[in-house]
Amino acid sequence: MKQSPGLKRIQENMQPGAFTAHGFLGDDDRALKDILRQDNVVVEKLNLSHAQIAGRMQYFTDHGKETLDIPVTVDDDYEVLVDDHRGEIPCPFADNQKAIKTNTKFTNRKLGITMYWSDLNIHMIRYHGFYEGKGSFFRNDPDVLAKALGLID
Repeated sequence: MKQSPGLKRIQENMQPGAFTAHGFLGDDDRALKDILRQDNVVVEKLNLSHAQIAGRMQYFTDHGKETLDIPVTVDDDYEVLVDDHRGEIPCPFADNQKAIKTNTKFTNRKLGITMYWSDLNIHMIRYHGFYEGKGSFFRNDPDVLAKALGLID
């Protein structure tokens, strides 16, 4: 199936320089529709929703925001560090949403997994099912992310 003109424009917004210096796609050359579809299949196989994953990410980010720039232990097994870069960034999906420029460094100490995400990532996962393209700094494969967040075994 061909990518719609709307998704094509969104994918153009995700290129380096449009909204961010590095963009949202990394070195992933797949069409946006394919990135979204393939990640959605993974999430469905896990019997989860994008909203559940984003909600758990938000839970940890909210704890980290209580001690900005200072690591905090959450629920014994997790370490969270949130930093603030001031300002806002618009969502490349052109949904008139902006996210505060904060980044979360999340570590599941029990599993030895460290992941990074921004407030915009939480929004894009929750509302668009978008985990970024392969090779992107903020790309989090949904299966690894769900495991690290404690949503699956």
